[in-house]
Amino acid sequence: MNLFDCWRVLLLVSGYLVIDEDVLHARVPFVARTQQCFAVKAGIDGLLDIARRSFCDTSEAIHNLANKYREEYKLPNLKLPFNNRQGFYFSIPHKDIQGKLPSKFIQVVKHGNNVHCSSLELASLNVRNKSAAAECYVRTEFCLEALVDAIREDITLFTLLAEALCLLDMIVNSFAHAISTKPFDRYIRPGFTDNGPLAIDGGRHPILESIHSDFVPNNIFISEASNMVIVTGPNMSGKSTYLQQVCLIVILAQIGCYVPAQFATIRVVDRIFTRMGSMDNLESNSSTFMTEMKETAFIMQNIAQRSLIVMDELGRATSSSDGLAIAWSCCEHLLSLNAYTIFATHMDNLSELAAIYPNVKILHFYVDIRNNRLDFKFQLHDGPRHVAHYGLLLAEVAGLPSSVIETARSITSRITEKEVNRMEVNCLNYNQIKSANHVAHRLICLKYSNQNEDSIRQALQLLKESYIDGKF
Repeated sequence: MNLFDCWRVLLLVSGYLVIDEDVLHARVPFVARTQQCFAVKAGIDGLLDIARRSFCDTSEAIHNLANKYREEYKLPNLKLPFNNRQGFYFSIPHKDIQGKLPSKFIQVVKHGNNVHCSSLELASLNVRNKSAAAECYVRTEFCLEALVDAIREDITLFTLLAEALCLLDMIVNSFAHAISTKPFDRYIRPGFTDNGPLAIDGGRHPILESIHSDFVPNNIFISEASNMVIVTGPNMSGKSTYLQQVCLIVILAQIGCYVPAQFATIRVVDRIFTRMGSMDNLESNSSTFMTEMKETAFIMQNIAQRSLIVMDELGRATSSSDGLAIAWSCCEHLLSLNAYTIFATHMDNLSELAAIYPNVKILHFYVDIRNNRLDFKFQLHDGPRHVAHYGLLLAEVAGLPSSVIETARSITSRITEKEVNRMEVNCLNYNQIKSANHVAHRLICLKYSNQNEDSIRQALQLLKESYIDGKF
C-alpha cells in the first residue's frame, strides 16, 4: 500500500462518515428509540431530517401535555413513563387522586401504589410520534445501505488498509511488550532453520510469567531423529502450560517478535495443529469424545511435513482401553511423518513407544511426594516416571471422604499390581533407548552443522568412542 492509496482511502473515509459518533447504545426504551433516529448525521438525507423534526415536535408536545395536566388537575407527581408496546402513558400516585380521576383520563389501570392511564390527546400524539420514528428508521436504513454500496466498490483498498493496520498493530505491540519486559535480556531474537531442529532453551510462557514471578522455564528439542516428544506427568503438573508455551513461542518467532527464552532456534512451520481441552458441542450434537475425534481427524487429514502438532490428553474422554488404543495408533501414524509432534498424556503405557521407535523421546514433569502429598516442581526431566496413584492423592487433596479414598486405594492396588510391575521393568530398559536417541540427535546436529569436514570427522570419532564406552 503506497502513499497514493493512503490518500485515496483518506478521501473515501471522509466521504463515508455518515454515522454520528456521539450516538451510543442505550437500554432505556425511549432513549434507545431516540438514538436510533439520530444515528445518521444531520444534512445527509433531507427526508430523514424532516422525519426527525416531526419526531422531536411530537415528543416535545407529549411532555408539554403532561405539564398541562399537572397544573390543570393539581397532579404534581404525575409521571410520563414509556414502553415500546404502549408508548407514553401517565402514572399517578394514589395519594394525589382526590375522589375520581377526571373523565379525560382513559384506560385506567391500577398498578401497585400508582394508577396508569392515558388520554385521547396522548394517544394521538403517541401515534404521530411512533409514525415519525418509523419513518426515521426507514430513511436511516436507506442511508446505511447506500453507505455499504459505496464501500463495496472500494473494498480492495479497505482490505489493504486493514492489513497495514494489523501489521502496524503487531509491530507496535511487540515493541511495547519487549520494552516493558524487565530485565530486557529475558527476551531474545530467535534463529530459524529450514530443516533443522526446534530447539528452545529456558522457554517461558509469555503470559503466565508476567503473572507468576517464580515461573519455571523448560526446554524442548525436536529433530528428525526424534520428531515426537511424549510428555507424561500427573494432572496439574504443567503439561498443558508447556504445550501452550511452545506454540506461543513458535508463533511469536514467526511473526517477527522476540521470544521469552534464553536460546531459540525454530524450524519454520507452515501450520500448527492443536488438540487441547475437553468440551462437548451441543450445536453439532457432539459429545466430548466425538468432538475430540473430529478435531483429531481434521489434523490427520490436513497434516503436512512441516507442521507442528500439539495434542493434550488424547483419548481421555472414553474408556481407558479404547483411549490408549486410539492414542497409540495416532502416535504411530504421526511418527511416520516428518512433522514435529508434542504429545502430552498421563497414560504411562505410551512410554513403551520409545522401546519400539527410536524417534520417540519421553519426558516427564517431576513431582515430589511428601507425606502422601504431591509437591509440583514444574520441571521437565528426561525419561518416564511412574507416580503411583497420583489421582488418589489429588482426590484426597480435593476433599473426598477418607472412606472413599481408602476403598479406592484397595481397588486400585488389586487392579494395577501387574501393570505397575511391567511399567517398572520398562523403565529399567530406558537407558539403552536414551543412548540410541542421543546418538541420533548428535548425528542430526552434525548433519546441519557449519563445521568443516575435519571437525565433523573428529566429532563423529568422539561420538563413536563415547557410545562404545557406554558414557551416555
